[in-house]
Amino acid sequence: MILEKIQNSDQPLCAQQIYEEMKEALDLATVYRGLKYLEENSEISSFLLDCSERGVERYYSSFFAHHKHYMHCMACHRFTPIDTCPLGGFESLEKKTGFRIDEHFLTLKGLCKKCQNK
Repeated sequence: MILEKIQNSDQPLCAQQIYEEMKEALDLATVYRGLKYLEENSEISSFLLDCSERGVERYYSSFFAHHKHYMHCMACHRFTPIDTCPLGGFESLEKKTGFRIDEHFLTLKGLCKKCQNK
């Protein structure tokens, strides 16, 4: 149920959001255990986001989703995916440093258009 909820979401979700939508069927501890299991078995991936209002939260998205980066609105807390990866060309950095880059993520924080107009 947790995996299906994440796969069907157009937004990365935190444990509390998943719990709020599934609290009739699952308690919060079960949500956390499920998320840990799914991440350990490479079914989902996660990232940390530090938000001035909500603090540090871990967000989860489908592991098999296309590689995405996000813009996060600090007012309404919605994520807007960035269509293309602005980071790239790591080959020269890897060659220069000898460091193999396996993954990366980028989250830009600011205000969405709707929140700017409030």
